[in-house]
Amino acid sequence: MFSKKLGFALGALVIFLAAVAFILGRPPHRDARIYPLVRHYSPFVVENGLGGLTIKRKDDPKFKREPDTVNFYTQLQALEQSWAKKHLRLHGNTLQILDDRGKTLKEIPLKKPSEKRFVEEYYGVKAR
Repeated sequence: MFSKKLGFALGALVIFLAAVAFILGRPPHRDARIYPLVRHYSPFVVENGLGGLTIKRKDDPKFKREPDTVNFYTQLQALEQSWAKKHLRLHGNTLQILDDRGKTLKEIPLKKPSEKRFVEEYYGVKAR
C-alpha cells in the first residue's frame, strides 16, 4: 500500500523534527564555576516530576511554572535575569550578590574574561 520511498521520507521527517526540537530545547551555555555559586543564592529551584521539569521558588511555595520542554530553559533564564537585575552587580572583575535590601552577601572575583562575558550575557548584568 505504501511505497518504501514514502516510508523513508516519513522516517527522515520524524528524525529531522526530533533534531530541531533537541537543538531548540538545549540549555544555554553556563559557566561551570560562576553559575553554581550564583545559583546557591538564586530563589529558583528546578524539580523533576512525572509531568516534566518544574520551576519553583524557595521563598514562595505558591510559585510554580511548568513550561513546555522547548521553552523551559528560556523561561528559567528570563526568571533568573529578572532576579539578577536587583540582586547582582558587576564592578570591574568582581561580581556582587545582594540580598533584598541591597546588602552584599558575597563577592566573587571573576578570573577570566569568559566569566565576565557569561555574567553579562546570561544574566544581563552590565559592568558599572
